[in-house]
Amino acid sequence: MHIIRMTQILVTLDNNADTSLLRRMIENMKGVLATSVQTIKKPESEEVEEWLNNLHEIKRSINADLIDMTDERTRYIMSK
Repeated sequence: MHIIRMTQILVTLDNNADTSLLRRMIENMKGVLATSVQTIKKPESEEVEEWLNNLHEIKRSINADLIDMTDERTRYIMSK
């Protein structure tokens, strides 16, 4: 008995994504056996929480040492 090993990739798309175009593109890639599309509804509160968590992650990833605070344009933007 042979064991066939397959890998699946799950992709989450933005609401504005062209799912039919992306599906056709993926189906035409070498090695793709099948595609399927599922629509999952998340409660709005979860979406807001996820969005805020993503913003916090971006904020934590910024290295403040790389910002040139001697530049007047940067100081202006940072003051807003």
